[in-house]
Amino acid sequence: MTLAISGILFVGTALWMRTRAPQIAVDAVLALAGVGVGVGGLLFLTDVTWGSWVVAPAVLAIAAVVHVRALFAGTGPLRT
Repeated sequence: MTLAISGILFVGTALWMRTRAPQIAVDAVLALAGVGVGVGGLLFLTDVTWGSWVVAPAVLAIAAVVHVRALFAGTGPLRT
């Protein structure tokens, strides 16, 4: 459930909210969605170390913001 909600939040933010809200709000919601995807993915695994619970959400929070900014940049493949 966490993974699905975070995925929907990510797509909705990248496609709809990105052009309508301030950039800081968009980045915050994308980072939150990235954390949700990281945590949701770890919930499917067994015997997860504490390092995974720290690193995966942090990396995915940063990667979500960078990913959307790169795709929708001035010369990016999905610029609008």
